Amino acid sequence: MVGGCAHLDARMEPPKVRVDSIQVLESRGLNQRFLIGLRVINPNDRTLPVKGLSYSLSLNGYELLDGVTNQVPTLTPFSETPVEVEAVTDLVGALRFLNDLMQSADLERLTYSLTADVSVQGWPRKVTVKESGEVSLLGKAATP
Repeated sequence: MVGGCAHLDARMEPPKVRVDSIQVLESRGLNQRFLIGLRVINPNDRTLPVKGLSYSLSLNGYELLDGVTNQVPTLTPFSETPVEVEAVTDLVGALRFLNDLMQSADLERLTYSLTADVSVQGWPRKVTVKESGEVSLLGKAATP
């Protein structure tokens, strides 16, 4: 047990998650699909083995997307790892969001709010990350 605690160095910083892009994909049936580009950052001098990531994303104030992935590679020291996740909205949320989007004069940018819980092997609990900003629908970089 002492060895396990020594592994959790007090100087270790939690990983960070940033939104790089949000792309609207072709819809399937009644649900709208999005491809969300995330960047998971390891600010430490040690490898962080990520077990999984759960996330919730609001677009233009609408809580639309929730999801999980266990497809996050091990984070090497001082690295930024791109991760793409596909998310699907529910029908009612999608209709409200799309109606608002179509009535908007600015169809090129979305405001977003991301909450992500990162589960790292060896950490006692999940690390919660919150971020908000703007992202281009044209695939350009996000503005936190």
